[in-house]
Amino acid sequence: MPIPRNQRSGDLIDRVRQQTKRRALEQAKRVPWKRLAEAVEEYTDWQVFTLWLRAVVEAARSIPAMVEQEMDSRTPRLLGRVRRDVEAAVKNGDGAGARIWQDVSPWVETSIFVVAKRAGWLDAVRYYSSMSLRSMKAWSHWENTDKQWCAAPPKYFPKYAKWQSEVADVAQLSNPNSTAQRVLDAVRGISDAEWSKLLNGFSGLITFSLWMELVLDIEGPTSALVSKELAVRYSGFSLSRTLTSKAVVRALNDWALDHALAIADQKQMLAALSFHVSHHPAYPAMRTYALHCHDVWPVECPDHLPSFEEWRQAADRYFEA
Repeated sequence: MPIPRNQRSGDLIDRVRQQTKRRALEQAKRVPWKRLAEAVEEYTDWQVFTLWLRAVVEAARSIPAMVEQEMDSRTPRLLGRVRRDVEAAVKNGDGAGARIWQDVSPWVETSIFVVAKRAGWLDAVRYYSSMSLRSMKAWSHWENTDKQWCAAPPKYFPKYAKWQSEVADVAQLSNPNSTAQRVLDAVRGISDAEWSKLLNGFSGLITFSLWMELVLDIEGPTSALVSKELAVRYSGFSLSRTLTSKAVVRALNDWALDHALAIADQKQMLAALSFHVSHHPAYPAMRTYALHCHDVWPVECPDHLPSFEEWRQAADRYFEA
């Protein structure tokens, strides 16, 4: 029975997405995660900027003075090289906004992210940026704005600072049924300070669990090192002498979500936290380092197993050559 064309197309898109993700995750191993995270944040900043350029130039059918000023400060001498192409697009009706976006975006990658490109981890930067809520907000805002301005251009276009503020305030993504939209809905009602506290606590728990399982695999359920760290970080949770290391980790997670974070019954919040942690460079990096330790420690067991803070600092520095 023949496979419908739309299903074949969907399967192909899924395969391409999976290949892109695998390539990005492999590239991410080539750089310490904090350096990658900084590049991702900067890349997303440029995404927000270039989408503003695209929206304004498209609707204005010209390069307004405020766009010239922003480009001169951020991309010196680039405007002189692309102006002719943009003006030709305006004259021919070929989409001036798309033209300037297509000219500026490659320049950003080859000029601002040249180190990542040469070192072979630019795909990782692109991937993690695309998976961030801020990038999704920026694209959704551009899509909505482009439709509105094509129908009725505004009398005054927003300056870039205003555009950034509008992106931050986006509450409805292009795909209202997406996981990202559910995440956005879950965090909308809490303050930035409260969200930051929850996210730090949740990501810290995940990282601690990776370290604890490694140490318990070596020292067993009577590990004095783990007991000491638990007393400092998760006072009230006691090690069980009868559980496996994986079972102890699960027990700690259940206990911490109920006591330390007090969100055990908040499914939407747990989903939001999991989304952010799993789409941030830190988590895969910590897992990669944990797998490295899992392979090395039984063979070359160190005389001094690292404390959690020592292990986390080593994980922050770790990358595969």
